[in-house]
Amino acid sequence: MEMLSLKTMLGGLIGTVTAAFFLWTASTLVEVDKRTAITEVKVKENNDMIKPLWKDFIRRNRDDYVQKLDEETNYKVRIKWK
Repeated sequence: MEMLSLKTMLGGLIGTVTAAFFLWTASTLVEVDKRTAITEVKVKENNDMIKPLWKDFIRRNRDDYVQKLDEETNYKVRIKWK
């Protein structure tokens, strides 16, 4: 029986490490892709939930709602915006 030479052992080790690196990279990319898909769904749900609130806020500002709110609370803002 012949012993493995140093060159053969080193080649096998490099091949194994290279294969392990590519497998790890592929599994990481799949995991990141799954997280991205989940995040995309959550962002879309949040957008659908916030959109009516934002439209209502814009409508109220357009109807001078903020000024009415200031009159109702009798609290005057002391900061002047430039």
